[in-house]
Amino acid sequence: MSYVGTFRKLAEAFQEGRAAGYMDSGLVLHQRRFRSVSEEAEAGTDSFAARPPSPDALEPESLKGLLDRDDGVTENLEFPYRILAPSGGGRSSRGVLVLHGLNERRWEKYLPWAKALVEGLGVPVILFPVAFHMDRSPALWAEPRTMRQLSRERMRRIPELEASSFANAALSTRLHARPDRFVWSGLRTLRDLTRLSESIQRGEEPLLAPGARLDFFAYSIGAFLAEILLMADDGARFAGSRLVTFCGGCLLSQTVPLSREILDSAAARALHRLFENLDNEKQLRPELGRLLAEDAAGRAFELMVREDRHRSGREAALQRIGARMSAISLRGDRVMPAMAVAETLAGSGARVEILDPPYAYEHANPFPLQGTVEAEVERGFEAVFERAVAWLDG
Repeated sequence: MSYVGTFRKLAEAFQEGRAAGYMDSGLVLHQRRFRSVSEEAEAGTDSFAARPPSPDALEPESLKGLLDRDDGVTENLEFPYRILAPSGGGRSSRGVLVLHGLNERRWEKYLPWAKALVEGLGVPVILFPVAFHMDRSPALWAEPRTMRQLSRERMRRIPELEASSFANAALSTRLHARPDRFVWSGLRTLRDLTRLSESIQRGEEPLLAPGARLDFFAYSIGAFLAEILLMADDGARFAGSRLVTFCGGCLLSQTVPLSREILDSAAARALHRLFENLDNEKQLRPELGRLLAEDAAGRAFELMVREDRHRSGREAALQRIGARMSAISLRGDRVMPAMAVAETLAGSGARVEILDPPYAYEHANPFPLQGTVEAEVERGFEAVFERAVAWLDG
């Protein structure tokens, strides 16, 4: 079956039975529940009062209490994650974690990716959501009618606004108002992943043996998070883990998240101002400064923000994990530029490949379903996942 046919079949099965069940021949989707506990990240929301956002960044009154909340969002604290696994068989000695991109709301895009990894490696593949993404955000944040109204309101307030859409309105509004939400959400996700790995090590996941090795296939901002997780691994939880990054892994200051699928121009500018003026932000928000100074993941996070800061520490940290990394980029990617990924990983020992499939693609849609020759998309998909499987199977 072609990539397009596989996508449609898996998406239909997923939509018909979201909790669990057979997805395809020999593949079963399992659902688990997770509770996120992170007092430090919750405490960080108090620092939002340190400096009020500009009027054009404020959430509309009609959405007050929905878009401007950070603590107490039930969906972000208790949520499902999925595991796609081979049917039958015993507990596997290893699994693969798939980490998604920024502003993702639906898992369907990733199901063919997970299927390729399950069939290529014969191991369970875990689909785990970033904080305030996928099932971890209120349903209203993805409701088209309400978000179209929000997008129109943002364009009214900010006449020069570019790339605004219903798809990015919620995240754009939140990050425009409080760009350090990006840091808090990322570090909370890393704590959740650490707790998940600890539960797997203890044998609490029925599909994985106690002490099972966890590898990573990480896309876009998920690639950045996976790098941070391995760089900050003081307890050697992931000492044997291998990582494939896809369309990601460069310094944050080198990213261009302006996209109708990701962030509008006001939010993208606010985020880059945070990256460029992080020292000032740490002074304005002491909780953020303490986190970046005292937490291993926070320190690793700061290493990967700007090229002109912490160069020696960044190079040493990347060299510690580089031999276990394979980075796959697309030459036409404007959000996570391929050359920026290559420059970030230069000298680390990581394997870096830049592909350029012949069809029209973009960062948010590397394997388009329409407007291209299906056979070319199929070959592009296979080129990525054959490399990923070979690396993770090493």
